[in-house]
Amino acid sequence: MKKIIVDFGNSNTLVAVYDSEEEKVHSLDIPGISQSISYRLHENSDLQTAHVIPSLVHFHEQGIWIGKQVLDRDLLEHPETWRWMKRRISLGVKKRRKTQRGLLNAFEAGKEFLVTLLAYLSDSFSFTDDEFVFTLPVESFEDFEDWLEEVTDFLQIQRVRILDEATSCILGYQGQIGKDDRFLIFDFGCGTLDVSCVRVSLNEVKEPRAVPLGRAGRDLGGIDIDTLVAEAFCHEHSLGGKKRRLAEAELLPRSEQLKIQLSDPNCESAELKLMTTELGKARELVSIWDRSRFEGLLKKSDFLKEVRYTLDRALEEAALQSGVRRDAIKKVIVTGGTSIVPQVRELLEESFPDRVEYERPFDAVVRGAGRGWVVPLLQHDYAIESYNRETKDFEFKALFKAGTEYPTDTRGVKLWSRGSYEGMTRIGIKVFEVSKMSRRSLEVSLVDEEGVLQEESQVRTDLKYICLNQENPTFILADPPVDLKRDVKRFLCTFQIDEKRRLCVTVEDKLAQKILLNQHPIIRL
Repeated sequence: MKKIIVDFGNSNTLVAVYDSEEEKVHSLDIPGISQSISYRLHENSDLQTAHVIPSLVHFHEQGIWIGKQVLDRDLLEHPETWRWMKRRISLGVKKRRKTQRGLLNAFEAGKEFLVTLLAYLSDSFSFTDDEFVFTLPVESFEDFEDWLEEVTDFLQIQRVRILDEATSCILGYQGQIGKDDRFLIFDFGCGTLDVSCVRVSLNEVKEPRAVPLGRAGRDLGGIDIDTLVAEAFCHEHSLGGKKRRLAEAELLPRSEQLKIQLSDPNCESAELKLMTTELGKARELVSIWDRSRFEGLLKKSDFLKEVRYTLDRALEEAALQSGVRRDAIKKVIVTGGTSIVPQVRELLEESFPDRVEYERPFDAVVRGAGRGWVVPLLQHDYAIESYNRETKDFEFKALFKAGTEYPTDTRGVKLWSRGSYEGMTRIGIKVFEVSKMSRRSLEVSLVDEEGVLQEESQVRTDLKYICLNQENPTFILADPPVDLKRDVKRFLCTFQIDEKRRLCVTVEDKLAQKILLNQHPIIRL
């Protein structure tokens, strides 16, 4: 079973897969759809790369283009192109626009984007068997959850988890989280700056969530820096009117590249070049930028002042609403590409010395969501099937509940098992995970009240029970073969969970007076 993490962003979307062997999360490079962002945070650090999918969807007569497909065709400003969908969904904006697919709003366009994106991965992952983790903004969690349910139902994704972005960020950087820890989430992307003071609720055992204590936002981001650089370039080379309009489409991406270059600690200066045509002759315009000129532009335009103002407003709201003071912030957790701009980092370090975490600005969310809850707690219920004599019906009986700490104690969960027919020599043990999704079908089960293994489930339930080891069951070897009357309490099974989150079983044959299986791993939960 694989774990796929989807972080649907306002500017960029990340899809990642969790490697359980390495216990690492890798962002996925989807040819033609994603684009790579390389960055360095320290002079002596290695170059890091994150793969992002621009959150763009364009509707045309033949179908849909998404991500880099839209940019490669120079369709960013086309009326059939949708962008900033996440923000509109967060605000509940349902105003429709005319497209090749008819009238659509941001909710519908966003669904088309995610459905198309995940369809590109359908050969690599299973919507039925693999687990999908989606990250959602704290301030619009319920709205997004309703929208996401429609998307996952359409794709028939069986195993879905939802984790808010703030908690994911914290988990992406932080180790253990204390009950009274307060964090400041500094999310600075392409088009928006969101600063949130939060604490993580430890009462929500199954899915801990960030509780907002104070928040401030601003329509400010990397695109504003690109625009400032482009405007300075036009002023330097006296580009105005028609000349400027013709150059703008090419100038903004080049301005973005200049910003990225000057964000590298090893880069002292960079050039911005643009080819123009005057009187039928090609001419190359060049602008030289160093760190001081770049910083001066940000200060002169009040860009850094707006960043500081937004940061202060979030802290003021946290103090007024929740009594949280600046010195109570344990860590400042940084995410979003604009946060690596050196002048922004310096501002944060001045405000919170030795408390800023910005090592993974592009993929902190997916890393945290992939790792899951850092406290060793189970995130799902696990069960077996049992016959209830009182109700005269079958029911699932819990092995371990969500929230159970592991490794479990030596007592474990004890169940008796016997064969389902005379002369049986192998009794299979199969484990089920309980999902909140409605059940579609169930082909296998475990035991009745006496431990008899069944071939088909007879439980009627609205929950989805997923057999985790159907393809590789663990067997109890019965020697001598099963005698149904004699062996009512012959095989005592003790289930435990070890430190690696593996469900293990110890099977004692009371008739033969020997241990058949000793802490045998069945499946990793």
